[in-house]
Amino acid sequence: MKKLIFGLFTAAIVGFGSVQAAELPTPIPVVVAESEVFEIVGRLDEKGFVFHIDRSASNAPVLDAKLEVEADGRPALARFRPESGDYLIDDAAWLTPLRTPGEHVLAFTLLAGEESDLLSADFAVLPASTAGTGAVSGLTVPLAVAALLVLAVLGWRFSRQRKGDLA
Repeated sequence: MKKLIFGLFTAAIVGFGSVQAAELPTPIPVVVAESEVFEIVGRLDEKGFVFHIDRSASNAPVLDAKLEVEADGRPALARFRPESGDYLIDDAAWLTPLRTPGEHVLAFTLLAGEESDLLSADFAVLPASTAGTGAVSGLTVPLAVAALLVLAVLGWRFSRQRKGDLA
């Protein structure tokens, strides 16, 4: 019985350590730029920078427009993708600086038919290390306490049984 309790205690300690060190998924960087006429929402993922453009008043999608994005003084033209209704920049050389952690200022030039707009937004990329800091999550401590309580009850019952056997 002592071996069982020791084994459970060891498993709880090892399990607590692995839960504590578990990495959280890295957040996908997102940018939002708004004006009275348009709203641009972009996300940077492994394929590139994907943008969705809507009208501010109605939330209706803006399709087949011309979108140019400038970052750090370097412009890039987003390609409209009719199959998904979004705009994509997949130029690796242009994207590389935007994948580095920090704040980036983006300037958008949008031409949609007879309408045009200039928008800007701050784009923040978090360091990858903040995703998996090894910090204790809100659920880790209660699970560890519960495991230790179960082990304490088992140990108490075991000692009571041993005393009962001796008497």
